[in-house]
Amino acid sequence: MKKVINFIFIIILIVFLAFIYAWLVEPNLLTVRYENINSNLLNENMDKLKILQFSDTHISSHFNENDLKKAVERINEEAPHIVVFTGDLIDEYNNYENKDNINKIWEILNTIKAPLGKYAVYGNHDYGGGAERIYEQIMENSGFILLKNEKVYLRNYNINIIGMDDSIFGDYNRETIIGMLDEDSCNIVLSHEPDVIDFLLEYDIDLFLSGHSHGGQVNLPFADSLPLLAKKYTRGLYSFNNYRQTNLYVNIGLGTSQIPMRFMAPPELTVLILIKGE
Repeated sequence: MKKVINFIFIIILIVFLAFIYAWLVEPNLLTVRYENINSNLLNENMDKLKILQFSDTHISSHFNENDLKKAVERINEEAPHIVVFTGDLIDEYNNYENKDNINKIWEILNTIKAPLGKYAVYGNHDYGGGAERIYEQIMENSGFILLKNEKVYLRNYNINIIGMDDSIFGDYNRETIIGMLDEDSCNIVLSHEPDVIDFLLEYDIDLFLSGHSHGGQVNLPFADSLPLLAKKYTRGLYSFNNYRQTNLYVNIGLGTSQIPMRFMAPPELTVLILIKGE
C-alpha cells in the first residue's frame, strides 16, 4: 500500500511540476530558428538576404506590451533585411483590456528595423469584434505593409512578396494568388494558415511562410490541440519534391490562445537566409 501511495505522490508531483513549467517557464523561453533557403532565381549581384518571421503574438494579459517589446528587441538584434508577420496580433480584441492605450502596440512595432520593408497578413484572430479595423490601423502605424491578396515586387532582388488574406474568415482568393506568381521571380507567399499550401503546390511558389499552429501549444499524448488548417503542417521547415522545390516554414508563434501555457512548443522567431544557388 505504501508503494502505491508513493507512486501516486510522484505522479502528482510530476504533473504539478509540468503544469508550473508550461505555465510560467516555457512561454518565456524565446528561441530563434535559423534556416538557409537556396534559390537560383535571386539576382546575380545578391549575396544573402535575411528574412525574419514572427507570428501569433496573441497580445493579451498573458502576452502584453512588455513581452512584445522584448521580442522586438530580439528581432532587431538579428538585423534582418525584411520582417514579416503572419497574423494573429491580438488574441481577443473584444476582451482586450488596454484598448485606450492601443497606440503602445504600434509604437513598439514601429521600432522594428528592416531596410527592405516590413510586411504582414491577416490571421483569423485579426477579424471580428472590431479587430479587422484596428488591426489595419495598427500595422499601418507600425510601418508594415498589410498585404490582402496583394504583392510587392523587390526589383533589385527579383523577389515577389505575396500576402494571402486569412483562409478562415478572410477573402482568400486562390485564383488571385496564382495570378500574382511570376515564373521568373522568387515568389514568397505569406499565409496565416499552412495547410492551404496543398492547393498551391503545382504553381510557382518558392517559399511559403505561415503560423497559426502554435506548434500544438500544449503537446500531450493522445491530445490534438492543433487548429483548423494547421493539422498537417505543424512546425518548422517542410520541403516539397515538386517542380519548384517549394519550401514551407510554419512558425509556432510567440503568444498563447485559449490557455496561457506552452508545453514542448516554446515561442520562436524564425530567421530565413536566402542564398543565391541551386
